[in-house]
Amino acid sequence: MNPIYKGFRTLLWALYFNLGASLISMTQVLSLPLALIAPGVYHRHINKTEGHFGAFLLKMNQLFAPSDIILTGDESDETLLNLPDRLVLISNHQIYSDWMYLWCFAYLAEKHRALKIILRGDLTWIPVFGCGMRFFDFILLKRNDWAHDKRAIEENLDRASKGGPLWLVVFPEGTVVSKGTRKRSTAFAEKAGLTDHRHVLLPRTSGLFVCISKLRGSVEYIYDATVGYSGVHYGEIPQELYPLPGLYVDQAQPKEINMHLRRFAIKDIPETEPEFVDWVRARWQEKDDLMEEFYTTGKFPSKLTLEDISGSEEFTDSKKGQTQGQSIRIPLKSRNMLDYLSPSALSVIALPIVAFAIRYGLQHSS
Repeated sequence: MNPIYKGFRTLLWALYFNLGASLISMTQVLSLPLALIAPGVYHRHINKTEGHFGAFLLKMNQLFAPSDIILTGDESDETLLNLPDRLVLISNHQIYSDWMYLWCFAYLAEKHRALKIILRGDLTWIPVFGCGMRFFDFILLKRNDWAHDKRAIEENLDRASKGGPLWLVVFPEGTVVSKGTRKRSTAFAEKAGLTDHRHVLLPRTSGLFVCISKLRGSVEYIYDATVGYSGVHYGEIPQELYPLPGLYVDQAQPKEINMHLRRFAIKDIPETEPEFVDWVRARWQEKDDLMEEFYTTGKFPSKLTLEDISGSEEFTDSKKGQTQGQSIRIPLKSRNMLDYLSPSALSVIALPIVAFAIRYGLQHSS
């Protein structure tokens, strides 16, 4: 890439991200007094800012790293895009921006205000970005203190169990696939007498078990997403090809985010931890097989029919007349221009004007 053009793109992206994220964060900070005098209003405002941030992320991808979601899935009796208000979404972890693409997917499903992500607590200290994360009531873990982490999950989900929309996003692998994590996964498999995977890491189950135990009765389904990125060949490390911020600075983004969805009823998932561990490991073996097929054929298998995706024909890239093996192509594009021009951000822009008017009125009234 031409160094001048790259520098210009970097400047534009940095301005876009830092200004947009800062404006949304400022409205969160300014709303803190409401937490004491009107908690309900405060929480509704924070939910709106979460929706604004999701729309902001999607627009950032549309402008700087355009790509499409290719959605496939197992046979279902309902449209995949008609997702419930409350669910647990588990996924393999390929690149550090996985969570961002899942947030964009939630936006397309109109659930981007309901996202709750489990993430490392030290990420909240990242300038600008981390400030917003602290307000979204995400579950923050220390990763080296299970007693603390278990308590954080339980206390957070106790609040979430009271109702309202909830998309709990969990990456059971805990980190992305890399040469180092691949070696650690292999070593653990050998020590525990397990079969290691080829394309995913062995999942950690303790945190997910606590989540499912807490949400039984208030959440009906787990949705299992298996994600694979175009441009990655067999045996390659996705994170090495698509690092942050190279997605936006170097235009090194996947053109297609392939997402295979499966749905499991929580009532059918074992309630005892040993059986639950076996259940998760079985799903991860199936996930590894799905990734094997993806890297071999360039796509995930699909049992979707035209009936399953009725009402979503504009997203379909399959040949007309096929009745099975359908996929849905969904461009990462905001629905309308005002979706990413956050009302919260616009209110912050107006604050200096309001402050000047108040100061002017006080000066002339004295």
